[in-house]
Amino acid sequence: MRYYELLYIVNSNFERKKIEETMKEIDSKIKNTKSKIINHIIWGKKKLAYPMQGNKYGTYVLIHYQGGDKEKLEDFDSWLKLSDLVIRHMIVRLEVEPDIIEKVDDVDNHKEKKEIKSDEKSNDKKEISKDINDDKNVEVE
Repeated sequence: MRYYELLYIVNSNFERKKIEETMKEIDSKIKNTKSKIINHIIWGKKKLAYPMQGNKYGTYVLIHYQGGDKEKLEDFDSWLKLSDLVIRHMIVRLEVEPDIIEKVDDVDNHKEKKEIKSDEKSNDKKEISKDINDDKNVEVE
C-alpha cells in the first residue's frame, strides 16, 4: 500500500470552528479519492518562514492517509492548490505505514519527559564533579 503525509497551513486568524470546517472538507475530499485517513491532527499556530498571502503566522495541520485512486489524488492536489482555505500544502509519499497518533498532547508530554531526563542527567554530572572536587581537597599524609 501507498501511504502519504499531507501538511497544510491555514490562516492563523481562523477561529477553531472554521479550522474544523476546513479539516472536515479536506477529510471529505480525501475520502472521495477512496483513501483511508490514519491521522488528522492540528500541530498548532507557528510563525511562517516568510509572509504568505499577507500572513506572518499559520496554523499547521497534518494528515496521514493510505492512498486510493491515483487520478483522483492528483485532482485532490490540484484542488488544494486552488483552494482559498489553504495557504500552502505539501504531500509526501511515506516508505512505511505511519503510527497512529492519539493526541498532540502526547507528543508534547514526550518532549517534556525528554527535557526532564536531560535535566536529571545534568544534575547528576554536577554532583559527580562536586564529589571529585571534594576529593581533591583531602589532605594526604
